[in-house]
Amino acid sequence: MARLTVSAAHLTPTTATPPASTWAAIYLGVAAATLPAVLPVMVGVFADRFGYGVAGAGMIAALNMTGILVGSLLCPLITARFGWAVVIRASLAVMIAGNLLTMLDGHFGYVAATRVFSGLGEGVVGGICYAAMGRSARPERSISIYFAGQAIIGMVGLGSFGWIAASLGWPWLFLILSAIALPGFWLAAAIGRAQPAPAGERHGGLPVNPLVIGALACILLYFVGMASLWPFFERIGVGKGITAGTIAFALSVSAFGGLAGSLVASVVAERLPRVVGLLSGLVLLIAAVSGLAFLPGTTSFILSVSLFAFTWPFQFAFQFGHLASLDRGGRLIALTPAMTGGGLAIGPAIGGTLLQNLSLGAVGAFCILCVIVAVGGAIALRPRQAV
Repeated sequence: MARLTVSAAHLTPTTATPPASTWAAIYLGVAAATLPAVLPVMVGVFADRFGYGVAGAGMIAALNMTGILVGSLLCPLITARFGWAVVIRASLAVMIAGNLLTMLDGHFGYVAATRVFSGLGEGVVGGICYAAMGRSARPERSISIYFAGQAIIGMVGLGSFGWIAASLGWPWLFLILSAIALPGFWLAAAIGRAQPAPAGERHGGLPVNPLVIGALACILLYFVGMASLWPFFERIGVGKGITAGTIAFALSVSAFGGLAGSLVASVVAERLPRVVGLLSGLVLLIAAVSGLAFLPGTTSFILSVSLFAFTWPFQFAFQFGHLASLDRGGRLIALTPAMTGGGLAIGPAIGGTLLQNLSLGAVGAFCILCVIVAVGGAIALRPRQAV
């Protein structure tokens, strides 16, 4: 009974993030996650412009995501001692410095270090933004708008970053990534006003619900599977003999799929049973991966990539809703960015290795297997008592 009382206290309007703070967190969260949103193009840049090859580019992407993961894990420790606004500004400085330092040298070890360094700042910023969105009056709506914003960034970035790298030079990509994050220095104050009072941190001894840990593990596995395939769409298109212009068009169009998945999920997530939503997303994913692996031609490539992009945020909405239903107080939901960052760190390294040494079919099978286990786990971990 006491656990339900604590949960209700966290959901009262007086503790909710102010609307201005929520919108500031959504913008900065999207800005901090710009590089993952355009990861296929960045993998292509590291593979071709830097000369690292597919496996090396996948490893650089994985190290970047590892930095994000570590930053996300450090975020609760840092914000327990310092205010959100101060931490955001310091972390933005780290993130932007890492981007600028990447431009100075092309040595693999140096670039890897700068991407980890930049990822650390990005992870801390993202963790605070997730926390602010999670404390909003309607967190599911906030997260849907956040993913819609990522889709819009993908529309612009995936369609233009390849051209920018070819025409103006790859350093401009890191300048653009930095410029998008600059408003965060001003928005930090608004987000800082959403930080909970220190008195609310006295419940450090609350027992951990194993169902919540299981739900977080399902999200981690889900992102491992999805991220093992997503960053290599540009490479897959090249392998199919599709022209660079057509690949850029397909990746840009796929962003509409991601936007549609976010918007559809925001409408149906509270009306559609979670099991139905999870299984529907799984069916859509199998169709997308099968199209990439077995169907030739540019049309099937465009449709498959777009369907994959639709499925990712659509199914994650139900994964996140499942986690929220188990953790009513929202204390462990703050670890969600660490789970997604962990998946984005592990997935590209596995996918790049499988694609280079085995085949596209192996990567697709690994992706589907991970999502099947994640969906099955989420269904098995449903709460026995409706709240």
